Amino acid sequence: MGHLRLGAVLAASVSVLVLAFLVPVPAYAAPTEESTLPGVNQFTSCTPAPEHQRPVVLVHGNGSGMAATWRTLSKRLSDSGFCVFALDYGRHQPGSDENLLDLAGGSDIGESADVLAAFISKVRSATAADKVDVVAHSMGALTARHYLKFVERNTIHTVVSVGGTNHGSTFESNTDLPLGSNSEIRRQAVAAGLPADEVLAATVGPAYAQQMAGSSFLTQLNAGGDTVPGVDYVAVATRGDRVVTPPESAFLTAGPDATVRNVWVQDGCPGLAVDHMGLTTHPRSLWLIHTALDPDHADTNPAPCP
Repeated sequence: MGHLRLGAVLAASVSVLVLAFLVPVPAYAAPTEESTLPGVNQFTSCTPAPEHQRPVVLVHGNGSGMAATWRTLSKRLSDSGFCVFALDYGRHQPGSDENLLDLAGGSDIGESADVLAAFISKVRSATAADKVDVVAHSMGALTARHYLKFVERNTIHTVVSVGGTNHGSTFESNTDLPLGSNSEIRRQAVAAGLPADEVLAATVGPAYAQQMAGSSFLTQLNAGGDTVPGVDYVAVATRGDRVVTPPESAFLTAGPDATVRNVWVQDGCPGLAVDHMGLTTHPRSLWLIHTALDPDHADTNPAPCP
């Protein structure tokens, strides 16, 4: 029995090391990157097209900042007459013992929602807009939803969730590891009394564990329903997602006085190969996002099926 217990502890210890050094955060991008985007964040000079009066705020996910996530979409929207704004958030803070790998979006999601709140307030003040639209990728959807539920629910008209980890993920992309998915590795480590969440928080930041299916963060966020009244939601997902697993976890259920449209990027274009990050660049996904912000766009621009 002692040998078996020792084996379990050793296995769990290896699991923690895997989580700390091999864990694939949802966006798979290096933390150091250009933080500016052409045509974005023109606080004093942007004049929207008459049909696009609401500013659009782009919210990146965990592991990939605004430049790596939004370069393609931001140009498309700004060229179409939207005033587009984006922020980088969730990096390692000087003096902090969290997110030592300095991954974008790694901070506690509630804290990131407060950062988003300040940014939206700045956008609304600069543009005199009553409400904004938000396009959020991956964990960014949780940041936006936490903002709506716990900070301010009357400043967003439309939320476009793009591969959002809305109901958590088992992070099955590591099923080739001997202990299975990353969520299972974490569960075994915690059961063995090892500080898995503390290791994750220190290395990649608290946001990673908060996105795991069944986390206390998600339980609180989704308690009472996925939506807040008065907001339109569009959730775009791909069947080829290996970050949000199972992929349908990205979808939302409408509560009172809210609308939800869930759509696979493969709808109408079966077999389309689009992965998690591809949702931010693939022509069909870009069309779905654009149409969610401007339904009239579909009248003159048919959905591509490359």
